[in-house]
Amino acid sequence: MAEIKTDVLSTVSSSGSGLQLKSLTSSLVEAATSGERTLTERQIEDTNTTISAMGQLSQQVGLFKSSMASIAEAASRTATSSSNDVSIEVTEEANAADVSAVVKVLGLASAQILSFRFDASVTPSTAIKQGLVSLNTVAGDSAASFDLDSNNATLTGLTEELNKIEGISASLLDTGTGYALIIKSEDGTGNALNPASINEIKSALKMANGASDGQVNEQQNPLGVASAETEAQNARLLVDGVAVQRSSNEFEDLFAGHKITLNAVGTSTLRSSDTSASVKDRLSNFLATVNELKSYLSEATQRGINGAKPGPLAGDIAAQSIQNRIRNIATQPITGFGGDPLYLAQIGVQTERDGTLTLNAERFERALEENPELANALFTTKYSSPNADLSIRGLSFAPPKPGTYDLVYDKSTDPETATLDGQSLTISTNSNGNVVLRSNDGDTRGVMITLGTNETLTTTVSYGQSLADQLQDYGDTLLGTSGLLARRETDLDKDLLEFETKIEDLDSKVEQLTARYNTQFGRMEAVISSLKRTGEYMQSMMDSWIASK
Repeated sequence: MAEIKTDVLSTVSSSGSGLQLKSLTSSLVEAATSGERTLTERQIEDTNTTISAMGQLSQQVGLFKSSMASIAEAASRTATSSSNDVSIEVTEEANAADVSAVVKVLGLASAQILSFRFDASVTPSTAIKQGLVSLNTVAGDSAASFDLDSNNATLTGLTEELNKIEGISASLLDTGTGYALIIKSEDGTGNALNPASINEIKSALKMANGASDGQVNEQQNPLGVASAETEAQNARLLVDGVAVQRSSNEFEDLFAGHKITLNAVGTSTLRSSDTSASVKDRLSNFLATVNELKSYLSEATQRGINGAKPGPLAGDIAAQSIQNRIRNIATQPITGFGGDPLYLAQIGVQTERDGTLTLNAERFERALEENPELANALFTTKYSSPNADLSIRGLSFAPPKPGTYDLVYDKSTDPETATLDGQSLTISTNSNGNVVLRSNDGDTRGVMITLGTNETLTTTVSYGQSLADQLQDYGDTLLGTSGLLARRETDLDKDLLEFETKIEDLDSKVEQLTARYNTQFGRMEAVISSLKRTGEYMQSMMDSWIASK
C-alpha cells in the first residue's frame, strides 16, 4: 500500500476530523491500483515493441524470400557462340546439359508468300464469290474454314477472315496501280498452305481453273487476278556434320534446356557449361543473403546478458524457431540429387564463431569438379534419372517428396506392371504411342514418367528440390496467412487487446474505489461532526455549572 504523505493530515477543519479526505482518497485508490497499472502498462509497451519488431522480422523474411527466388532464377550456366550467325541461350537450367558443337547454317527457314494482284478497277469493296472456304497446311494439322456471305464477300472481308486463322497473316495493299492481296504463312514447309487451299482462295476470288494470270475475263477471271507464290523453306543446318532441319529459325529441341536462333547462313561454334566461377558467384550471393538474416535475428533475439541491452524479440518463440532453422542450414540434408544426401559442408561452406557462413574456395572448386550435380542441389529443382530415355514431370502445385525412388516396369506380364517406390503405377499410352506411367499414391504422388522405348526396365527416378527453393518455400510458409509469423502477430494483437482491457477495468476500479471511499469518509465525517457538537454542548454545560458556583 502506498504511504500516506504527511501533508494529508491537517487541522484546518474544526468541525470534522481535520483530514484532507480528497487527498487521502486519491492516495488509497492509487495504493490499491498503481502496482497492477504499472505492470499492465509495461506489458502494453513490451507488446507494442514486439509487434513492431515482428513487423520488421516479416519484412526481413520477405527480403530473404525474394533474394532466394532471384538466386534460384539466376543462371550459373554460360552459353556462348563464336559468331552472330547462330545464337544460343539457356532456357531451362534444370534440364540443360553441356554443349560443344559446330553448327553450319546452310539455309534459313522462310515463310510461304502468296500474292494476288488485281485489275486497276478492283477496290476493297469489290464483291467476290460467296461460299465456304476451307484451308489447311501442307502438314495437314491446321484445318480451318470460314463462310463468305452477303456481309463479308469482299476483298476486305476475305482479308479479315484470313487474319482470324492462327498461322496466317493477310494484308490488302494499294500498289499505286491497283490492289494486291498478300497472304503469308509461318516459317517452314509444313506450315505453308497446301495446293488445295490455294485453289480455294483463287476460287473465292472468282478465278477459275485454267484462267490466265493477269488477264481480265468475265467468265474465268473477272478481277484480273495475277497470282504468284514464294515457296516456304525449312532451316537447313549441319550439327557436327549431321544434317538437321527445322521449320523455324528459333527452336528449343536441339540441345536440352537451350534455345537456338539462326540469324544468317554461316558457321558457329556453340558452347555451354556450368563454370565454377558463375556457381561460386551464386553461392556467394546465397551465403550473403543467409548471413544478413542471421545477423538480424542474432541482434533481435539477444537476451541482454552481462549488462547488454536485450533485443526486441528476446525470448520470442517464433523468432527463435526461425533462428534455429537458419542456423542449421549448413547441416541440412539436400535429397533427390543422387543416392546420398548432400550437405553445404561438402562444398566448403563452414560456420564461423560468430555464426556467419563462409566459403572455403579451394574445397569448393575441388567438390564441384568431383560432383557437378552439387550446383543443381543448391539452385535448380529437377526431376532426373540415370536412364536418359525417360521424360519425368510432376504436379507443380503438389510436388513429390524429395528423394530417389526405384522404378520397375515389366512388359512381360499380362497386363504390364510398373511400380515406383514399391507403389503400383497406372499405365497408359499418349498420342505419340509412348508408354506413360503415373503415380497416384505415397511420397511420389503426381509423378508422371514417359518411356522413350517400350522395354522392360529397372532404374531409379529422383526428385530434388534445391536448397534455394526450399528456403524460398520456407519464407512463403512463414509469411502465409496461416504461417508462423501471421499466427504470432495474431497472438500479440490478442495480448495487446487483453492488456488494454485491463487498463479499462482499472479505470472502472478507480472510479468505484473513489466513490466507496468518499461515501465511507463522508459518513465518518458526519459521525465525528456529531460527536464534536455533542462534546461542545457538554463542555458548554460544564462551563455554566462551574460559573454558577
